[in-house]
Amino acid sequence: MKTKRIGALMLAAAALLPTLMTAASCASDNTIVLRVFNWEEYIDEGGEGSYQYDYEVNEDGSAPPIIEDFETWYEETYGTPIRVEYSTYGTNEDMYNQLQLGDEYDLLCPSEYMIMKLAAEDYLQPYTDDFFNEDIEENYYIRNVSPYIRNMFESNRINREDENDTSTWADYAAGYMWGVTGFIYNPEYVDEEELAQLGWNAMLEPQYNNRVTTKDNVRDSYFVALAILYQEEIAALAQQLETGELTDREYNAQLTAILNRTDADTIAAVEEVMNEIDANIYSYETDTGKADIVSGRIWLNFAWSGDAVYAMDLAEAGEDEEGNETESALLNFFIPEECANLWFDGWVMPKGANTQAAQAFVNFLSRPDNAVRNMYYIGYSGVITGDPDDEEYGSMVFDYIQDCYAVDPEEADDPVEYDLSYFFGTEAVFYAEREQAEQRQLHAHYPTEEVTLRCAVMDYYGEEANEAINELWSRVKSESLDTWAIVVICVGIVLVIAAALYVKFGGKIDPFRSKPKKRYKRIRQENCY
Repeated sequence: MKTKRIGALMLAAAALLPTLMTAASCASDNTIVLRVFNWEEYIDEGGEGSYQYDYEVNEDGSAPPIIEDFETWYEETYGTPIRVEYSTYGTNEDMYNQLQLGDEYDLLCPSEYMIMKLAAEDYLQPYTDDFFNEDIEENYYIRNVSPYIRNMFESNRINREDENDTSTWADYAAGYMWGVTGFIYNPEYVDEEELAQLGWNAMLEPQYNNRVTTKDNVRDSYFVALAILYQEEIAALAQQLETGELTDREYNAQLTAILNRTDADTIAAVEEVMNEIDANIYSYETDTGKADIVSGRIWLNFAWSGDAVYAMDLAEAGEDEEGNETESALLNFFIPEECANLWFDGWVMPKGANTQAAQAFVNFLSRPDNAVRNMYYIGYSGVITGDPDDEEYGSMVFDYIQDCYAVDPEEADDPVEYDLSYFFGTEAVFYAEREQAEQRQLHAHYPTEEVTLRCAVMDYYGEEANEAINELWSRVKSESLDTWAIVVICVGIVLVIAAALYVKFGGKIDPFRSKPKKRYKRIRQENCY
């Protein structure tokens, strides 16, 4: 018996030898591992849908994922191989929960309020001084980021309640994408002039009952309810701006304060508005609104600007998200006159991150050619404008925007000047079609300075206010169970009871059996514009 056991152990050791040799090889490998956690479908994944440059392509002629290009660039630049472990999440809250569960990453890409929350809770480490050194050749971000975005990040404090904490977004985050919120709408069913009068009140309008959707997250829903609740106060502010009683900066600061109120009276009043919205909408959604507006199931969809562009492109092309042919339609994008949300997503480094590699990744994505690749692939607007002194990449972003939207004023039917000088920090004016400039893709992708002035950034509310608002959200959502939902719950209870009886009686009772629910699959956008 003892001899057999020894022989078995020797055989087991022999079987493990290749694994041990592989482990030893890995231990001596100097490859850096960079762990990146980003939004779903929020980077150029390569293939036929990638923007074509003069970079290396695969054997079939398609472009490689931008992550592979980074790995190649990093080794060529720093002399050390690197491997990116890339994973994705669906919401800011999903990402935050993974951190709380102990998952470790080198780079995250949260939105502005979550950046503030993570920094306030001491999850993040700041960018190094070297990252902001414009003389270092590989530092593409600091040389190419939009002056407008740079100022926004440098002027917004992480903790506005603690006067002793002077840290800003710029200390902990590098911008990636940005945009505004508004409505995608079908002009066949929605009158533009009437919508301009209604603004955010369209959410409550009986004529849009069961024809309008809103976002399935408390932050966006709370923002819309605040805009409805304080519309008269916001209108009075606009009047003060028009008469010169308020400067642009004062106006935007007061608007932002109104749209970030979290006192008990405001929360209670907001809940009433949110219940009214709940009674009027078709559904809460995160990703399905694009398909619903394209199909005509709804007429109005509260949307982020990048998703609005995607939906407009699909409808105009006469396709659904699955690539099936549909009836072509022209959809428009409307930003309410009174206010909208100005949002940003940025790269942050959790404590313990590989700072050098993480900052190199951000810099690589901030090279203008790569910034254009990502914008083209995902449909959102990047924060990169380009360095005017860079002969190779300096004008690439502006050239790309003009390729998409500029027209010859002598040939276009109704051309208007479109001025993005505020964003580029230098003269950036071109002619565009009026409908593009006022209600379609260009209007969504790159809003004018006038539009951004009436937009507010959402703050991190703090733990106490967050808890109260989350409880509000739970109450609103729990009261929104329609008849179909009640039926589903009842059926579920019946199935549980049937299963229990099945176990108890050994299969003598044949309970109801239902097919598993198909999971919704999000289809990547092939072309942004």
